[in-house]
Amino acid sequence: MIYLNGEKLNIIKFPNGESLISSENLKVKANQLNNIKLKFENDEDITHLVFLKNHLDEEKSKCNLEIAYMPYSRMDRTEGMRVFTLKYLCKLINSLEFEEVLVYEPHSEVCMALLDRVRFIDMSKVLTEELMKKLNISEENLYIVYPDAGAAKRYGKQIEYDKVLTASKERDFKTGFIKKLEINGVIESQKFKAIIVDDLCSQGGTFMLTASKLKEMGATEIFLVVTHCEDTIFKGDILKTDLIKKVYTTNSILSKDHEKIEISKII
Repeated sequence: MIYLNGEKLNIIKFPNGESLISSENLKVKANQLNNIKLKFENDEDITHLVFLKNHLDEEKSKCNLEIAYMPYSRMDRTEGMRVFTLKYLCKLINSLEFEEVLVYEPHSEVCMALLDRVRFIDMSKVLTEELMKKLNISEENLYIVYPDAGAAKRYGKQIEYDKVLTASKERDFKTGFIKKLEINGVIESQKFKAIIVDDLCSQGGTFMLTASKLKEMGATEIFLVVTHCEDTIFKGDILKTDLIKKVYTTNSILSKDHEKIEISKII
């Protein structure tokens, strides 16, 4: 899905699948900096982005690009026969020569090195700090919990807070399932609240295992903060049980509502 200066790009499809973008419906700002927002839904969005940017170039209209979730962040390396898709997408975006590229909470830090004129918003940090204010951390025994070493490395640098727990897990590489999960860190009270922080949630199996362990340790309320939440969360158990009280996320990917999900709109 593409937005130009806050207006959704109107696409008409021909029977053979070709896209028609009418310039009459484009809200282009003459002699001003325009803004394109990308909420990736499928590969067609990349094609439409190329068409729109080239049209703006011909109109001599400069613009920025805002990416809610960086597509192909899972394909961020060459491994076996897997194509390094993120590298080639970043190369394509660079070739479009935006004035600035803004990415919300990149799932892979590789794109930080591959994109030109890029700026990042640490959205999970923003969401976590907002939630901490709501929970009144000056009075509550509150812990920030990182579900793995990668999250601890990333958010430990971003979020200034002393009460931190980190999960370590042992995975069965044949099945892909987690065999064992432990929580590392010191708990000062038998009862506490916990905020699990990461960048991306699919079905949320790891978060549920982490929450279960926290519950055994005395957690009375457990919250989950993730910038990017896929619709597959509805297939998992997070929304079906009371183990995790609430999920705080954005609409970078998510397209559905739920009473247990608080969505911050970024696009």
